[in-house]
Amino acid sequence: MCNYWKILCLTAMLYQSAHADTIVLKTGKTHEGRVISEDATSYLFEINVTSSIKDERRIPKDHVKEIIKESIESKDFKRISALVPMRDLQPAAAYTKRIEIAKSFITKFPKSKHGAAAKKILSTLEKEHQTISDGGIKLDGQLISHSDIEANAYDIHASLLLRDMERLSAARRYHEALRKWETLDSDYRNSTSFRNGIPTAKRIIQTYQISLKLLLDTLDTRIAARKSAIDSMNANDRERTEIVLAEQQKRHAILVEKEKTNLRLKWLTVDPYDKASIDHNYRQTATTLKSITSLSNTNAKELKLAGPTYRDAWAALAKGDLDGAELHLKNLRSLRLPERYITTLQTKLQEKRDAKTEADKKAKQEAAEEKLRQSKLDKEAAEKAAKEGKKGNANKKRPAKP
Repeated sequence: MCNYWKILCLTAMLYQSAHADTIVLKTGKTHEGRVISEDATSYLFEINVTSSIKDERRIPKDHVKEIIKESIESKDFKRISALVPMRDLQPAAAYTKRIEIAKSFITKFPKSKHGAAAKKILSTLEKEHQTISDGGIKLDGQLISHSDIEANAYDIHASLLLRDMERLSAARRYHEALRKWETLDSDYRNSTSFRNGIPTAKRIIQTYQISLKLLLDTLDTRIAARKSAIDSMNANDRERTEIVLAEQQKRHAILVEKEKTNLRLKWLTVDPYDKASIDHNYRQTATTLKSITSLSNTNAKELKLAGPTYRDAWAALAKGDLDGAELHLKNLRSLRLPERYITTLQTKLQEKRDAKTEADKKAKQEAAEEKLRQSKLDKEAAEKAAKEGKKGNANKKRPAKP
């Protein structure tokens, strides 16, 4: 039981779910919430207007018929209810503690009125945990098995890139968001996510362009202000500050050189005091915005989707239709998918062909062995029949006894 309360305390920290008492007025009207405080003549009651909106009201005690305290069972079940739904793309380990909490509730309250709901929550958690443990994922609220990930890898990877781009944009990490767009643009032009990401990318570019322009316009002023602030320091502080800034500039220069030369990235990490990196990305926004505007005007029908063909190729392999899989693979090559997707399919197809060749060879060998065995049996049967025939003839020629 001690473990149960430890778990519930942890849950209370993870999922803030305030208890809810019920105040019943003499008029018959009820309010759900909690008593914050009381004095000799009234209660200060926090009322739950909605699940997220609360209001405080002073209610005279002579207006109150009764206050029904929420049971420990109900409070604990509220915490259990907060265990689902799980967010997308959580690892299997994230489910372990939640499953333990749900099991503990069911054990502690075996006859609870919330029993069926608690078991459903537990079942949901266990199902998702099993799928993810087996190599699947949860994406857009849906469970995707390992085999389905394999067959839908192209679209799934494109979808994850678009999600990352939107997340980074929301965090104002624009150059990182645009790196995701760059990958979508280069590797996933034949995906739904690329098509859906065009307006988002355009909005990011326009916002980032304004931000970079502001950095350029205010650069001299900011450099001067920083220099003035440093000059106003005492000698020791000024020296330390200048050393730190020099180290920062050195690290940034090394990083940018690596991004340009080794990683060949279009969008560089910007130092707000480094004109070269700001100017580089600003010029990139102009070029990319022109390209995205052109894409926005492209007829959607001109963008061929590779995802369905990729799935069909895997389906054909699963059914053993190797010629069909070869045809789908040929179509995918024409859509210029990244080589890793083609290679994965080609490898699987070759494995299937090799397995079929080996199976045919084994079947042919077994058929030859069976034919040889049957021939031997037939020969032995013929020899036996011949011997029995000679013996019968000999008996017929033998004279009868007087």
